[in-house]
Amino acid sequence: MFGIGQKDVYLGYEAQTRRGMLGLSYPIEHGIVRDWEAMERFWEHAFDNELRVNIDEHPVLLTEAPLNPRNNREKMFEAFDIPATYITIQAVLSLYTSS
Repeated sequence: MFGIGQKDVYLGYEAQTRRGMLGLSYPIEHGIVRDWEAMERFWEHAFDNELRVNIDEHPVLLTEAPLNPRNNREKMFEAFDIPATYITIQAVLSLYTSS
């Protein structure tokens, strides 16, 4: 679905409202990123359109699955110029909230 006035990628609510006409993809499976190209587009959309921040100026907090391959941690740095990041396991952040 790509033509005049249409985009090649729809994310979030836009994708859900057009789900009958689009093929949906899920870049994350069981907490591990499987499609890095789609994940990069998602992050670009999130930072540019939703948060409206310059990613070059803000640190990023990421969570990961316990068995996430170590080389996956470096992928975000390859695509974006992030000044700092903190990567932790999702369950650890849950423990922080419960004190």
